Amino acid sequence: MRTIAIGFVIVALTHTGAAAQTAAERAQILGNFEMSVVDYTQRHRCLDMFPEALNAATPAPRVFTPPVAMVFRQMIARALAVRNGMTAVSGGSDLPHAVVLEPFPSIWLQDFPPVLLEVLPRLPAPLEYRLIGHDLVVRDTQADIIIGVLRDAVGPALTRIR
Repeated sequence: MRTIAIGFVIVALTHTGAAAQTAAERAQILGNFEMSVVDYTQRHRCLDMFPEALNAATPAPRVFTPPVAMVFRQMIARALAVRNGMTAVSGGSDLPHAVVLEPFPSIWLQDFPPVLLEVLPRLPAPLEYRLIGHDLVVRDTQADIIIGVLRDAVGPALTRIR
């Protein structure tokens, strides 16, 4: 009986076709994401004026909370499933790992796939989306740092989408 219950849980967690929230819940989750990136940009402006306030105790931004991560993965999966003629390149184990509040690796500064840009929420300046390996990151272009990482956002088989 326990094995069957575990099997149902695994199926429920891995099935990407089902929406786990209502339209209102989804709108609330995306609203929370937008508030978190706006909050970051406002704090960043304050730190520009008072750089001595930035220290090791400065908390990392919480951009991709579990609900936000779930909704983003659903949007990305739908966009990639609908896209015909998509080119994907399999990645190896030597891909870098994105780390919040670390510099953005310049070797990964490539154009962001338009198919994903069309479905993801707009970001306020100076933020932008980028892919590092399988991970979706939110990058601060002025500070050249990563402020949010969504691990395996494009799935384990995709690393670059044209």
